[in-house]
Amino acid sequence: MLDITSQAAEWMGLHFNPKKCASLHVDGGTRVLVRPSRFLIQGESMTSLEEEERYQHFGTPTGVPVWQTPKDTIAEILRDVAQIDSSLLAPWQKINALNTFLTPHISFVLRGSAMAKVPLKKADSTIRQLVKKWLHLPQRAYTDIIYISHRQGGANVPLVGDLCDMVVMTHAFHLLTCPDPTVRSIAQESVWGVVRKCITRAPSERDVATYLSGSLEAEHLGKRISCYWKWCEERRELGILVPRVKTTDHTIVTLTARAMLERSLKDAIHYHYTENLKRKPDQGKVFEVSSKWDASNHFLPRGSFTRLTDWRFIHRARINSVPLNGAIRHGSWDKHYRKCGYVNKTLPHVLCGCKQHSGAWRHHHNAIQN
Repeated sequence: MLDITSQAAEWMGLHFNPKKCASLHVDGGTRVLVRPSRFLIQGESMTSLEEEERYQHFGTPTGVPVWQTPKDTIAEILRDVAQIDSSLLAPWQKINALNTFLTPHISFVLRGSAMAKVPLKKADSTIRQLVKKWLHLPQRAYTDIIYISHRQGGANVPLVGDLCDMVVMTHAFHLLTCPDPTVRSIAQESVWGVVRKCITRAPSERDVATYLSGSLEAEHLGKRISCYWKWCEERRELGILVPRVKTTDHTIVTLTARAMLERSLKDAIHYHYTENLKRKPDQGKVFEVSSKWDASNHFLPRGSFTRLTDWRFIHRARINSVPLNGAIRHGSWDKHYRKCGYVNKTLPHVLCGCKQHSGAWRHHHNAIQN
């Protein structure tokens, strides 16, 4: 195979760099798992990996036996996030840079790695603190606003753990429904073999769907958004039930709609965090209204028609965390408004109910009318 690849590359005028190539010869029939065989590419010797030696392949450590969690790649991504934070970009530009450059990088690495969740939780914690800082939110603010889409009033930054679960589900489904019969048969035989060992009998299609719903890494995500694998008896196909947005129904994604799975999962995750924030009696009241129309959140992707002072105020106001006496939830603090004497100094009263600001209301009304 290497000789044919070399001939094809020479015919096309391409030349491989042997210093960037590596080979791994695994022999499962002997006690010595890795053999020191030498392979040639275009007549030059490649690096031969030894046991426990790793090769960085597209950001993922590869070798035998090697822990595939790319700690170096995650650390590099977090360094890039810190550089974005220390840059002179506007807050909405920092969020846009994170979503445009680093989130696809994380997603690409997750697709090729057997990832552990502990490093991802540390990355999530760092990113969450920085995004709260860019939104000018206090630490007591609920984190749901970070993971909600721009159209519904959030920062549209995905939780890395959810991204990992979604990639696992999508990758497994694409393998089991691959149009290539060879790839599909290998994937199905592997899954059927694992299920057979677990239940110690010949598995049915429903057994496989149950195993995939309860044993994959996506179990936690599936429970939260009510998503699970299901065998469709009418179509004789394996599919994934994904909840529909804004309804109580589910839609089943099968082979014919395999390209819709990732988009459907993303919409379901956004909807889950939006509904979770709406249920908060304190910080979710405004989102019940502002998440209904795109016009209410037009400024979030690019900061259109928005000053820095507006940006620092609007997110705190939407979750009722502006530092006013009435917003304090703990202790026996005095909540009176010293300017007008009202018993509870809340943001709705300051903006819409305090008679001391009636002149500002009139000027605002006249400016709109004129």
